[in-house]
Amino acid sequence: MTTAIRLRPRNYQWYWWNSSTDVSSEKAAEKHWQKYTDVENEIIEDSYKENKSDVEIDGSFIINFKDNVQYKKNDMKTQHPIKRVQFDQDHHDILHLRENRFSLPIPTTSSHESEKNDEIPLPSPAFFPNLYYRCELRQQNKSLSDVVEDAANGFIKEGEKLDKAHEAVWLSQQLLAVKHHGQSLEKVDWDTEIPTEIGEVCVYLYTKESFLYRLINQILRNPTGATDEQRKTLGPFCFLLQLYLQQRPTTEILTVYRGLTLTDKERKQFMRRFLSFTSFTSTSRNRKKAESFGNTLLIIDLNIKQTLSPDKNVFCGVNISHLSDFPEEEEFLIWIYTLFEFINYEYDPEKKKHIIHLRSADKN
Repeated sequence: MTTAIRLRPRNYQWYWWNSSTDVSSEKAAEKHWQKYTDVENEIIEDSYKENKSDVEIDGSFIINFKDNVQYKKNDMKTQHPIKRVQFDQDHHDILHLRENRFSLPIPTTSSHESEKNDEIPLPSPAFFPNLYYRCELRQQNKSLSDVVEDAANGFIKEGEKLDKAHEAVWLSQQLLAVKHHGQSLEKVDWDTEIPTEIGEVCVYLYTKESFLYRLINQILRNPTGATDEQRKTLGPFCFLLQLYLQQRPTTEILTVYRGLTLTDKERKQFMRRFLSFTSFTSTSRNRKKAESFGNTLLIIDLNIKQTLSPDKNVFCGVNISHLSDFPEEEEFLIWIYTLFEFINYEYDPEKKKHIIHLRSADKN
């Protein structure tokens, strides 16, 4: 992907007709027009712009532009109409957050490592990006371009396992398009400055609704269960994303929110003195949208000054809304192993919501 593609207007959406019957009214027909997923939409749009006659997407579906239909590769008789809708402006005017990204359980060190209430959880030896660095990078003379290529190849391997080969190819192509920006950066380590072009693409791809972010967070919820192959396939991307986020911290956002569904036992894990999130964690600056999920709301105070630089707030994450495919989510992405302190708990009987107040620790 080039920066131009990332900045391409999002004022289009492809749909397919999910019904075998005719519908009398236009209003009734709306529910039968199904959106293609984020990446499918991009694949179809790319081929449409290139004036191709058709394109294949995952599931062995063929998108035929000449006849405006979709069908299975091995069943041309069963066809579904498709359409492209052009909007006056970007169409991602969402009224709520994506549930899978903003409400899944957050793994914490307090939930599986720290038993003492006052204990400060330390990064696990299985800290995934660093595990990749220690095993695959530290003893090798790889340039940043090599790491980008490894990440792109990793997409392909993991996508094929999940029957998402076409989605994986598209994701891979976007990363390879900026690979050249890292050619001069040799012997990569944790001090390597990630070029903006590469870092922004990593963030953008992570915000996409695809197998990639789901698989990454699945692994990060249990990093000790990651296989050697996953360390090689997904480690490069996690390393690039973590490194870029840490080099571009946002300090002017003072409060972020995250909705969760928790049991009483799970809720107590967030009420120890210190806890640390072990995966990339999506939060929102918009409380109202975050409150739409779950029975528990995390209110995270980021207005905490650094001990050594009292004029600056501590670093723990990045405002990525301007890089996201869904800017209306107002996403603030917290990087792996950020430390938080528990402040207090309250229950809102009117909203029937448990509220947990956390703050970024000055030890970050």
